[in-house]
Amino acid sequence: MSTHLKEVFDLVITHFNESKYHELQPLMASDIIMKKVDDPGSVVGIGDVMAYLEGRQAQLKPQLTNIVYDGDPWDQTGTMAQVSGTGQMHDKKGAPGVPVRFTFTFTRDNEHEDWLVINAFAAPHR
Repeated sequence: MSTHLKEVFDLVITHFNESKYHELQPLMASDIIMKKVDDPGSVVGIGDVMAYLEGRQAQLKPQLTNIVYDGDPWDQTGTMAQVSGTGQMHDKKGAPGVPVRFTFTFTRDNEHEDWLVINAFAAPHR
């Protein structure tokens, strides 16, 4: 884990894209909310998010690729930070992507602690 926002965001995306959900878990806050991209619902709490990822998503191996960030979000030093932008969401590894807009919110108790993702949101856009 890291106190550097870009390092943590890159790890979150790498572990998600490689379906390494067990390695992704320490980067998530216990009360994380993950928005389902192809469904209006969300998954709430680390236990339910891990069950969702390791159950349904592990078979599909979804990926978020072609990421373009809104501005330069890496200089955030407080206790909350957001990384937003656009990308391609692939429901299955190797499947065609759907354009999405995403926002990941990170939190920590103080500037000396590691960033944890607390909200992962992505929705299709045209």
